[in-house]
Amino acid sequence: MNNELLDKYFRDQCSENELEEVLSWFQTDKGRAFIEDDIDRQNRRLMKNADMFLYPEIDSKRIFSRIQQHKKRGLRQSRWFMIRVASILLIAAVVSSLLYWGDITALEKLPPKPALITYVTAPDQQKIFSLSDGTNIRLNEKSTLMVPAKTVEGKRSVTLIGEAHFEVAHDPAHPFVVNTTGSTIEVLGTKFNVKTDTAAHNVQVAVIRGKVALRKKGSRNEAGALLTRNHFAVLRLFDSQITIERGNVRNYLSWINKRLIFKGESLGQISRQLERLYDIRIQFEMEQIKELNLTADFEKTDIRKVLNVISNTLDIHYKMNKNHVVWMR
Repeated sequence: MNNELLDKYFRDQCSENELEEVLSWFQTDKGRAFIEDDIDRQNRRLMKNADMFLYPEIDSKRIFSRIQQHKKRGLRQSRWFMIRVASILLIAAVVSSLLYWGDITALEKLPPKPALITYVTAPDQQKIFSLSDGTNIRLNEKSTLMVPAKTVEGKRSVTLIGEAHFEVAHDPAHPFVVNTTGSTIEVLGTKFNVKTDTAAHNVQVAVIRGKVALRKKGSRNEAGALLTRNHFAVLRLFDSQITIERGNVRNYLSWINKRLIFKGESLGQISRQLERLYDIRIQFEMEQIKELNLTADFEKTDIRKVLNVISNTLDIHYKMNKNHVVWMR
């Protein structure tokens, strides 16, 4: 990633393609390291020098109060909390970028830009937080979420890399928008799950309650999809194709509750869910096996244990080679 493009990102001057390139890079190991190192550096400066609070909208008392409250929770979680709190200002990153590539006096020439809070989760780590409008968000591991530090009148918008569950506060006058690499998800008030799968080049949305409009980014005038309760959709980014399924979508929240629940669903439906949850491919030795129905409630563990539970319950067999599974009689 070149410094010039990063500088444009921090100045909020990227084109749509450049923005997607930067956000994709932030999802790599080097990008995550850059975010963490830069935020840690700014956090140290903010702690040592009160003059770094250059903008009046920063609630410094609230920031340091949250830091002190979290110190009681233990050292391991504190480090990641400090990353999250330190990132309360993307303007700090702007200061950092100008220190790298220009004179600090250039700040005087920049028009005021809305600051962002950047939440980053490590492997095996989740974050739960609330926005000022009452929206609750749970961020899955190895994910990034950027939200405005200060509410912009008439707008509720966040940017997601990875996976998160949203419970959006109802506000018909101000739709809530989730931006991902390649898609835009707009809601009025609902509970839903969003996952961006960079390997499969798709965006997955599961609606638990309410209504969600899904479309490819930049295609407001093109056909999208309106999803309601118990609808699951996959948007393929390479051709804008949207596939919609109706059924029990709560298993797409199994990363939260660690349970898989099936109520009289066919093995064909169940297998499609398992493919997405575990990034595997499932086939059937004969078509009749697809029609077998399963009712079960068990812990979500590794894929082989899950397959064993299903095969024992339905009295069938399977063979697995790497990420390829075949159901057999």
